[in-house]
Amino acid sequence: MNEKTLKVLFLGPKGTYSHQAALQQFQCISDVEYLAATSIPQCFNELEKDTSIDYSVVPLENSTNGQVVFSYDLLRNRMIQKVLSSTASADANRITPDIEVIAEQYVSITHCLISPIELPNGIESLGEFKEVIIYSHPQVWGQVEGYLKSLAEKFPQLTFSRSDCSSTSESVNHCMRSQTASCNKILHLAIASEMAARLHNAYIVEHPINDKLGNTTRFLVLKRRESACNYELKDYQQPQVNLLTFTTRQDDPGSLVDVLNVLKIHSLNMCSINSRPFHLNENDRNWRYLFFIEYYTDRNTPENKERLYRDISAKSKQWCLWGTFPRNERYYHK
Repeated sequence: MNEKTLKVLFLGPKGTYSHQAALQQFQCISDVEYLAATSIPQCFNELEKDTSIDYSVVPLENSTNGQVVFSYDLLRNRMIQKVLSSTASADANRITPDIEVIAEQYVSITHCLISPIELPNGIESLGEFKEVIIYSHPQVWGQVEGYLKSLAEKFPQLTFSRSDCSSTSESVNHCMRSQTASCNKILHLAIASEMAARLHNAYIVEHPINDKLGNTTRFLVLKRRESACNYELKDYQQPQVNLLTFTTRQDDPGSLVDVLNVLKIHSLNMCSINSRPFHLNENDRNWRYLFFIEYYTDRNTPENKERLYRDISAKSKQWCLWGTFPRNERYYHK
């Protein structure tokens, strides 16, 4: 009997770090079709609506730049929509979303300066041009700021400008097209991965150009909660990470501490906390926050998860467990 082909959605196009994360996650599966999405919202929406898609891989945070707010906000929005929907009873404060997190991946971000044409003298060839236009994803600029500053100082006669693209891989594609249509005195470059350079048959001028070595992006692997697909890896040798979101009781003093104290009572170690603003409706007041926490468990603790969940319910207004998944070993890599 032929096994079903897994369909995995990722933030495209091919050659992005998201593509690499998807390849890492499913490298042991022989029959996988990788589908490129044009945006992070599409990674969520298509997974929810198209039952032929089994998994979706989305970026969550970067070790240098912090949150990928698009992903955090899409998780937030789905919880809020559930709160407002008729499927959530008035007195129930545990929310069950339609998607869940089943794994995480970490991709080491090694940026390269990429040229659509071969530069005989490498980086020194930039001195032959009057203007250099560099393309990349907006998230990248903060990770190479020092490098770009030193480049401008090295070639003070050049005019440098930046142009945002939807992905690092698309930036290579864009600079290839732009160079063809450009005059000889303008050089179009891209900042992307070695994988993207190979994919587009471009030339790597310099690498790595990251200001900080060890720069890493974390990705989540999502699936529909009711999906029968059961590829998930249950690696009980690694700590289990739990991703939970909650809102606090409005204006109660110490309400955030009360929820966090539940973890202490159950001897659970919190490894991450973030927050995002939210509104239940257009007339809702400003400065309300939904909190994201992650904490560790193993297969033995807590002995009674239902008691933990009851305690969280008692101290929060609404809450949602997005998933429990093994800590990826790449988390510990520098």
